[in-house]
Amino acid sequence: MTPDTWLDTADKLSRIFSIGAIPLVLGVGGWLIQRKLQDRSIRRDYVKLALTLLQNTDKEKVPPAIREWAVDLLNENSPTKLNAQAIQSLKSGDVTLPAFSFSGLTPELTQAVASYLEDFKKYLVNLGFTVPTETISVKVLPGTAVESGGSRGVAFWEADNHSILAASAFASDRAMLLRQFTHAMLDPAETSPWDYFAIESGAASYFSCSFLNHPVVGDKASAAGKAILPPRDLRKQRPFSAIDLKQWESIQNDGSEIWGGALWQVRQLLGQAKADRLIADTWHAFGSEVEEGEAYASFANALLANAKSIDDGGRAKQMQAIFENRGLDF
Repeated sequence: MTPDTWLDTADKLSRIFSIGAIPLVLGVGGWLIQRKLQDRSIRRDYVKLALTLLQNTDKEKVPPAIREWAVDLLNENSPTKLNAQAIQSLKSGDVTLPAFSFSGLTPELTQAVASYLEDFKKYLVNLGFTVPTETISVKVLPGTAVESGGSRGVAFWEADNHSILAASAFASDRAMLLRQFTHAMLDPAETSPWDYFAIESGAASYFSCSFLNHPVVGDKASAAGKAILPPRDLRKQRPFSAIDLKQWESIQNDGSEIWGGALWQVRQLLGQAKADRLIADTWHAFGSEVEEGEAYASFANALLANAKSIDDGGRAKQMQAIFENRGLDF
């Protein structure tokens, strides 16, 4: 074999081997990338767990060894390392990580909001909702309205940064702030029909008001705030037909008062504990992909079906009357 022939044969063989190696390289490379992504996901979940443990103010609920593990894990995954004093303070339990951050509130209001938000989180967890471990921020801006994502309103939940954004005119209204956080817990799909969103708006107001044992949203706002958005009283007897399903503002505001009011009537009938559990359990099982125009009857029927397990089903007819009196046909 001449040198030229040998070189030509070697070149052909190297190309064949290179082509054959491509699937192997891609397979190994893909496996390494997937493994790296899985490791990142696992690490992120562990960091979330560590944050939750270190936000707990009750020393007795977090054993010292678990707290030390959480501090070491957090420090290991932090781009800015904790100093020795911070590590010792966190491990001892004398210092806990903040569950909330605030801007634009007075010190007195900051303390009040932190307290009732923490209690509200526990209330929602008890009802089966998954409360995020990330720090929740509360931002209050001057005026009677704020803007978020191209929309203008009195308050919003900003999912990207786990933040409640509110106009200062409504900062003192507990139900208004809690309602924004509740939207995140109810977690409606963007593709859900608008009659579904009307129920969701009412449920957000219901859980906020039930927790506070106060059936009005917005009555603690300033005079200027009430002038642009009158309080929504869940004790009013308004028909479902008053919700204009072609207008987002009506879905949010009228839906809040009307559907929230119907659920408040269920609370008056069953008592808070039974009603909260019934409504929460029904919501958890309620599909956000319900057909347009069927959400009202579907949710009400689900409530009635679940209510059969309460008081031997003796309240089902009274519950059905609540919805029929507001114009819902079964």
